[in-house]
Amino acid sequence: MRFSLFYPVAVAGAAELGTGLLGLDRQRYQTTINELREQAICADESGWTSLMLAEHHFEVEGYQVTPNPLLLNVYLAQHTTRLRHGQMGLVLPNWNPLRLAEDIALADHMTGGRLDIGLSRGYQNRSVGVLGQHYGANVAGSGKAEVEARNRRVFEEWFEVLRRAWTEDLWSYQGEFIEIPVPGLEWPHPVSARLGAGVEDGEIRQIAVVPKPLQTPHPPLFTTLTQSAATLDWAAKVGSTVVTIATDQEMLRGIVQGYADLATGYGRPTLPGEGVAICRGIAVGRTHEEAWETARQGMSITADWLGGFGFFEAWRLPGQEGPVPRTLEQMAAAGAMLVGTPDEVGEQVERLRDELGVQHFVFMAAAGATEHARMLDTIQLFGEHVIAGVPV
Repeated sequence: MRFSLFYPVAVAGAAELGTGLLGLDRQRYQTTINELREQAICADESGWTSLMLAEHHFEVEGYQVTPNPLLLNVYLAQHTTRLRHGQMGLVLPNWNPLRLAEDIALADHMTGGRLDIGLSRGYQNRSVGVLGQHYGANVAGSGKAEVEARNRRVFEEWFEVLRRAWTEDLWSYQGEFIEIPVPGLEWPHPVSARLGAGVEDGEIRQIAVVPKPLQTPHPPLFTTLTQSAATLDWAAKVGSTVVTIATDQEMLRGIVQGYADLATGYGRPTLPGEGVAICRGIAVGRTHEEAWETARQGMSITADWLGGFGFFEAWRLPGQEGPVPRTLEQMAAAGAMLVGTPDEVGEQVERLRDELGVQHFVFMAAAGATEHARMLDTIQLFGEHVIAGVPV
């Protein structure tokens, strides 16, 4: 089984978040990086599979200050030996796809092939609406059909550029939003012409993105999934693991079986449970009470910040009407949060594995908002008692 940590990285503790524009504080971020490094080392030594971060921009409020997770991946990889590093995920409409292909390839080499790639269409318009403006892109899940369709077209075209950049030598591409290379670019250099470097008659006709990633054909892919059938189909087609926060058992069984059926139909024979990762919140303590206090500190991100984007709708209980309460009790009742001692949490993990056949769990922990010592406890206790003890 595989166990990943997923961090929304805050720059202040639970008591301070929401009191000011804390993302502007330089020293707070320095403290955050130091704690993140220590927690990554703890995860590396405790048997965790990977540490994943999210891409978020302009979050001056201080709840999620991770504008370039690839840079953090490379930094943390220098302080760990076996832990993989990734994102959940890189928001494709925010990037020039050629620059992103290069950055990912470089990061894969600098992490020694310990890089995973999470890809996202983006759900925050302050980020996508600003950085994606050159392509007319905005967020997924906007409820506007035209915006949603354009976002998906940009995402899928950008991925095709990434795929070609990683797997093909010399190539060209004509898409809806980008043309590679632009016609008429002169390149009269005699060495390029002699070597056949995509140059004909002094004009660039093809390009090659270098270096290629260390992993072949590219780092493993992940993508977040809500309820989108189109996203599930795309992930099954390209071989990306879907990561879902859904808790409804019928929906989860549909995702597990649906992915297997779709991937098999695309010529990639897949058993139910493969290609699907379950995402849950996590808080582990030496006592039940300690674990619940750890979980409550993390709610300053989950309830106050993520709740404002509608995340709690995924954790609505059967028959529950009206607004979904943004509480720890709601999350625990829905099965979205695993809280307790190592034995208690381990039992919940085994139950999920047995019910769904899933072999990969992604656990969200509120780094920064939760006291550093409590984060280390969650990481170490889960690693030493659950990861080491769950039957394969």
